[in-house]
Amino acid sequence: MGEVMSKKLLFYLFFILSLSAFAEQKEEITPPAGPFVKGGANVFITGEFLWWKGIQERLNYATTGVLVQPGTTISSGKVHKVHYPWKPGFRVGIGFYPGHDGWDLYARYTWYHSHSTDQVSQRDGNMVPVGSYFGNLTNIQVNGITSARSDWDLHYNVVDLELGRNFFLSKFLKTRLFTGLRGSWNSQDWNTFYRSNGVTFGGGDAALPGTISTKQDQDAWGIGIRMGFNLTWTFYKAWSLVSDASFTGIWVDYDNHRRDTISQTGMGSATIVNIKSNPNSTLLNIDLMLGFRGEWWIYDDSFHLSAQAGWENQIWLHYGNFIFMNGNGNGDLSFSGLTAKLRFDF
Repeated sequence: MGEVMSKKLLFYLFFILSLSAFAEQKEEITPPAGPFVKGGANVFITGEFLWWKGIQERLNYATTGVLVQPGTTISSGKVHKVHYPWKPGFRVGIGFYPGHDGWDLYARYTWYHSHSTDQVSQRDGNMVPVGSYFGNLTNIQVNGITSARSDWDLHYNVVDLELGRNFFLSKFLKTRLFTGLRGSWNSQDWNTFYRSNGVTFGGGDAALPGTISTKQDQDAWGIGIRMGFNLTWTFYKAWSLVSDASFTGIWVDYDNHRRDTISQTGMGSATIVNIKSNPNSTLLNIDLMLGFRGEWWIYDDSFHLSAQAGWENQIWLHYGNFIFMNGNGNGDLSFSGLTAKLRFDF
């Protein structure tokens, strides 16, 4: 009987000691990586210079190398589209640490504008206008497109709101996970002009030189959920390799307008297309960046300064929503180029 009682007492003692061990065990967490300054306001500001090329797909406006005029010969041609130049832009942001386990709140604004013009001429008139609509109109006849010009304007504005936390994965590797919202309001204007050596319209018999113009305006705004991560691998003292990736599912509302006109030199003109369209859609937006960063602590860790430079890619899948009579105009909108960034913590 005494032996049984001893075994019970040993079991209860072991059970109580096990509970105490679990109670005293501390939960392991990922330590916050900041950066934090001493005695500061826990606020940081950022500024970025962008040198990007913005590309809206499917802005083809003319095709050469197609036999249109009888009695002529052709040489090798090509599909002509808008030329996309390198243009500057900027981003500014502000953030702070609310004092909760290293979490931060961050807001930033991106501004980028681009403009380009492309043109082509074909004296023999063997050029096919892409996107213009007059071939099936009973009172319109166009013979021989001799020149074409296409103008494109992009106004890109984006605001990001992030809730994130930067923490150590190892001694030299940090990651910041974040989630938040992305809002955008963008506009694109695409105007194309064609010149012909023989235009007939309005039931007239005389074919005179004339022009055909297509003007498209696309205004769009959207809002969506954004999430991603920032990786920092410190490879030598204050120098790091950095990489960013984020993904946004964004709802976009469009306001599109297309207006086509045709005219004869010295005579009248007529509107042959006047269409509005207001679709909306949910799209996928992906942002990627790879670069290098240097960091410095100033005045006994009272301030923190970092500078980085890298290459960035953005893609808005099926973002273009121009009005086409034949085919689909939902091409991707993308950006790529250099990004230089400064950050100051105080």
